[in-house]
Amino acid sequence: MTNKRLQQRKEARRQSARRMWLIGIALVGLGLAIFLAAQPPATGQTPLFSTSTFTGEPVSLNDYQGKVVMLNFWATWCPPCRAEMPVIEAAYRQYRDDGFVVLAINNSEDTHTVGAFAQQFGLSFPVLMDTSARIQRQFGITGYPTSLFLDASGQVYQTHSGMLSEAQIVQYIETGLRRSAG
Repeated sequence: MTNKRLQQRKEARRQSARRMWLIGIALVGLGLAIFLAAQPPATGQTPLFSTSTFTGEPVSLNDYQGKVVMLNFWATWCPPCRAEMPVIEAAYRQYRDDGFVVLAINNSEDTHTVGAFAQQFGLSFPVLMDTSARIQRQFGITGYPTSLFLDASGQVYQTHSGMLSEAQIVQYIETGLRRSAG
């Protein structure tokens, strides 16, 4: 092989490597842009929605005007979702008489699976179905669990991605109750 041919091969490999790097950088940039565009609202007015519980009872976000609302997006197969449900249930029981409500929104699972989960965990708050992922898309939810906290005027004042601790949920609820009282 001639020296010229070796140089041509090396140059072809360098160009191929450069192309792969550029493609990789472009894909990372695109993924980041999509991720940032799909984030739930940090604060602001909440999109309204209507759906039903796993038992078929109709529910609208408008039904809870004047209350502090936690929207919890979750799935039965999600380990952090399963781990935080007892914490959410305990907080709901502690603060529901103060005007706090939880709306647990399940995406794309059947009513039997969701109902069995709600029964297993003794959930006493509304467990809503979002089988078409319409509500999830409205809020830009990209992972589970994700919780949004709304004050009595319907404004999102806190967004939390990932599992909630007892201290975090209490802090978020009490913040909402103070905002709503003032």
